[in-house]
Amino acid sequence: MHYIGKDVLTQGSLLHLDPRVAKERLRSRAKQGIRKAQRAGIRVEESRDLSQMARVWYNPDTLTSHLEPEQRMFLAYLKDQLIGGIIVTPVTSNTLFYHYGGTNEAGRAIEANAYLFWHVVETFRDSPYEYLDVGVSFRPELQHYFQKYCTQPYPILFRPPPEEVCPRLALEPFMPSDLDWPEQQLVAINTQLLEYFDAEFTYMPSGAFALQSALRALHLPDQALVGVWASVGESAYLKQLTDSYGDHFVFRAREKDAAAYLIGHRWGVPCCEAEALSAGAVPLVEDCRDLLYDVPGDQHSGSFGKYAVYDFTRWFPMPYGAALVGEYFPDRHVWDHFHCLDVTKRNVVREMLQTHWPRRMDYARARAANWARYAELFRLLGMEAACAAPEPPLAFLLRCAPPYTADAITNRLAEFRILCEMDERDGIAALPCHAGLTARHIEYIFGAFRGMVNPCHTFVRTDPAEAA
Repeated sequence: MHYIGKDVLTQGSLLHLDPRVAKERLRSRAKQGIRKAQRAGIRVEESRDLSQMARVWYNPDTLTSHLEPEQRMFLAYLKDQLIGGIIVTPVTSNTLFYHYGGTNEAGRAIEANAYLFWHVVETFRDSPYEYLDVGVSFRPELQHYFQKYCTQPYPILFRPPPEEVCPRLALEPFMPSDLDWPEQQLVAINTQLLEYFDAEFTYMPSGAFALQSALRALHLPDQALVGVWASVGESAYLKQLTDSYGDHFVFRAREKDAAAYLIGHRWGVPCCEAEALSAGAVPLVEDCRDLLYDVPGDQHSGSFGKYAVYDFTRWFPMPYGAALVGEYFPDRHVWDHFHCLDVTKRNVVREMLQTHWPRRMDYARARAANWARYAELFRLLGMEAACAAPEPPLAFLLRCAPPYTADAITNRLAEFRILCEMDERDGIAALPCHAGLTARHIEYIFGAFRGMVNPCHTFVRTDPAEAA
């Protein structure tokens, strides 16, 4: 049986390419190595002759066969003797990767590798690149070597943990432990929801059935055309609607000549067209499943349509529960016309809301903190959020671009049972951000993606028995 590790979160090492920051943060042992090489008279030249690099690389058979146009190679000399070399590869808009590096005995004696790192700092000091990713290793001696040149650590994870211990993280906060909630009657939850929605409402078993019921409540004919507007991720939202309700309705993006309008406040971002579209005679439904804690008042998201739909499971650690806002429908009507009456589930939803509704602002603050931590980590790679943080955010909305497309990122995270949503056309990946996640969870999620950025993440060491 072949052991494959690298499935535990660890820290990689970035070296700032701002000489001032690097000098300030480098360990004294690294600075000593740089000075030692300088005193010895080391000289560095840029080259594209890989045969020279092969002379100092530990195993020429594993050296790249050619240099890509964007790769840079630097060779170190002591007088006329080649003593070391380094190849750096851009991996993001602001990060270079220490892809290959080697020294011979003469180079090691004067610590040529330390000076090669410093030469990269000096070379790229005024470039768009902010960091050299020195690397990460699960071999203690090599990890110690990388950390010697670390001025900024980052979390990284190469492979998913074993299936039996791999955590499941999704946009919805519910986890199995949340089934154990205290049964209590502390708040008049119906009254509080009425005050919050400022309208009559009907409990629904799920957000999906609440939206279907809202559309049916409009008494639209079969295959009625519904115009769809979404704040972000409209293409993926449209596909989701068609997959779920396409047997009875036809959905078309931004179609004003429609029997009804559907506004999606997608991933917690309010859709700015809602108010204008509500001014006409066409009935409007607002999908607020991703939106909560909006600004109170007469005119706010959720108040423009004939109906609005809220999904409690997107915000609270609850396995089910939603609300159709705008009208109270008696049980007989829900049974006969919406076909989703579930009284037992409704009672459980009300019990769980007793616990979670009073905590909603605490949950909101936790989500905001998680968004901030995501932003901090992705900024290390020159990657940004797709928009300003909603208040509060449902998910962290990451702006994606090749080679790290929304599809590639969500597929990578799915291997770690991190379930995201995305819109490939808009280039947005929606990452879990809920209040059940701690800073360590955010680092786990980022680390899973960060492992993909490391060009060596697919390497698997040959089993010694097989090599023999």
